Formats: sequence, structure tokens, C-alpha cells
Amino acid sequence: MQRFKPGIFILTLLALLHEVNAQTIIRGVVKNPKGKGLYGVSISIKDSYDGSTTDSTGSFSFTTTEKGERVLTASSVGFKPYEMPVNPAGGSLNLTINLKEEITELDAVTISAGTFEASDRKRATAVLDPIDIVTTASANGDITGALKTLPGAQQVGESEGLFVRGGTAAETKTFIDGTLVNNFFYSSVPNIAQFSRFSPFIFKGTVFSTGGYSALYGQALSSALILESIDLPERSAANIGISVLSLNAGFQQLSKNKNSSWGLNYGYTDLSLAFAVMKQKQDYSKVPAFHNADANFRFKTSKTGMLKYYGYFSANKLGFTTNSIDSLNYLDKFAISNTNHYHNLAWRENIGRKWKINIGMSYTNNQDDINSSMQDNDEKDVLLTGLEGKT
Repeated sequence: MQRFKPGIFILTLLALLHEVNAQTIIRGVVKNPKGKGLYGVSISIKDSYDGSTTDSTGSFSFTTTEKGERVLTASSVGFKPYEMPVNPAGGSLNLTINLKEEITELDAVTISAGTFEASDRKRATAVLDPIDIVTTASANGDITGALKTLPGAQQVGESEGLFVRGGTAAETKTFIDGTLVNNFFYSSVPNIAQFSRFSPFIFKGTVFSTGGYSALYGQALSSALILESIDLPERSAANIGISVLSLNAGFQQLSKNKNSSWGLNYGYTDLSLAFAVMKQKQDYSKVPAFHNADANFRFKTSKTGMLKYYGYFSANKLGFTTNSIDSLNYLDKFAISNTNHYHNLAWRENIGRKWKINIGMSYTNNQDDINSSMQDNDEKDVLLTGLEGKT
């Protein structure tokens, strides 16, 4: 028979009494601005696991072993977060918490069917800056390559241009600072889609419509690609880039009074090494090589006025042969040498609060020297004078 040990019983009883005295019961009610109890309000001691949730009458109750100065928090959807200091020291605390409604202002949502706008405007439907364009998968840093990923635009692999909802490339026009751009893409070659000539980094805003566009542009088009060139740069800058395929350099000079700027850029690209590593379907006799240069000038005519000039020049050439699809055992030879220069001068000015004036002019000169012929299997030029057939 085991003997009763009063010492152990007394120690256990004292430990239980100490634990009970160390706990604080926190109870109370949470009300809304009208004085009614709130259901589902989360109540807790900040930086601890102690807390509770209010019932249907707004009442709550929980125990905590926290001591000293603490912060009690109360939160609920639609109400401002609430905090109050408490000092648990055993016993109980009775609290009344009044929450204030949190007023949330929702911005108006404008839905424009079939329109994707990318610019720095505050109410743009979607934002697509130059970094987004050059990092878009499959776009290859090309403006139109990124836009082709949008709904309503078709992917066409053998011809350049923007094809919208089954239309041809001729049904989509491009405008820079409000003026039409002819020869926006590099000159067409058979069965190979060409890229656009212009870098996305010279534009601050890109607006592409697949459903409707301003009557300002007219011409009964399927869509319009509207580009806005950047204004004054934030600071003077220079850059140089060297890779196995290209070389480029440029600079932008901002005046001391920050009212004007000018800049020059040059780039050269040669795809010889790339085509040596990655074999192409075409047999290139002249690997594509491109020279590109541009110049710009910007002048702030007033607080709201800006005069901008942009000039662009490019020279490129390529040549290749492919199997003829019209004549068996013959080759189609194609070579092109292209020079293009484009100039754009635009001025905008606000006249009072309700009027704005925009004046722009552009000039494009594009020259293609094309050599197309047919060759035999020995790659010698031939001339077919007639066709023979048997029935």
C-alpha cells in the first residue's frame, strides 16, 4: 500500500494556483458606429498567439499569459484597423471597442472593346513600356512582334506587317507623333517576315487598336499603330554595346537649363556568325548586314509646348537561293540592297485650357535594288524561254 505524500500534493497545488493567477481573462464587445455588435471581428494580442473572434452579438473572451504593456488589435473587412494598449496583470479585463467604417473609393473602370493602349497616360488601358517589349517572349525586341501577342492580331510567319482580324498588312498603318510612316518595316523578301526599323526605346507611348481608333487617322483601316516619341531625357547619357553579332553606340545631351536636348546613335549588325552556328533553310550568298543611324533634337518652346525632330537612316543587304516551287530542279536566286531614310518634325502646344495645336510633317525615301533570277543545280543563271507539257 502506497503512503500519501502531502509534500508533493502541496507543491502541485501551488503550481496550479500560480498558473491560474498568471492568466488574464480579456473579454468585451465590439460595436459598429451605430452601436450594434459586430460578428467575426478578429481580436488578438499583437505579436502573440492569444486571441479570439467575436460571436453574433459582438462579444469575445479569451485568456492570455502575456504580462506587462501589450497592444490589443481588432480587424474586420470594411472597418479601419483598431489598436489599443492593454496591461494584462492577472484577473480580468472588460473592454468595449468601437470600430469605424473604412471608406474605399473605387476608380471608374473603362472598357474599350478591342483597344490596347500602352503609354505613360494615367488612364491607359494597359501599360507596355520598352522593357516589356524587349522582354516579351518571341517578340525578339520588335515592337510589332510584341503587339502580335495581343488578342485580335494574327501571327504570320512569312510576311511582315500587322494583320488584324483577318485583314491584310496594308490595312494597318503606323503613325509617329501623328504623321504617317511609310516603310515602317525593312524591305520585304520572299517568305521571310521582316522586323520594324525603329527601336522601342525611342517611344514613350504605344497605342494599338484592334477594334477602333480615332477618326483623326481615317483611311478606312482595320487598325492603327500610334507611336509617341519621348520628350526631353531626364539626364545626359552615353552608351556603347558590343556583341558577337552587333556593335552600337550613342549619346543624349541635355542642356543645362533642361529646355533642349540632342542625340546621335549608330548600330551595325552582321548575322554571319549566327548563321554559321544555326543552319538556315535558305542558302545565303550574302548574309544579312545592317547599318542603322539616327539623330534627334528636342526643344521646349513653352511650359506646354515641345518641338521635336527625329531622323533615321539605314542601309542593308542580303542574298540567298532556295529551291524553286515553280520549276523542278531549279533554284530561285534573290538579292536585295536597301537604303532608307526617314525624317519627322512635330510641334505641339496647348492654347488655353480647351485648345491644343499639333503640327507635324514627315518625309520617307526608300530605295530597293533587287536582283532576282533562276539558276540550275550548278548555280548558273538560266533563262527559260518556254514551257513544254505532255497530255
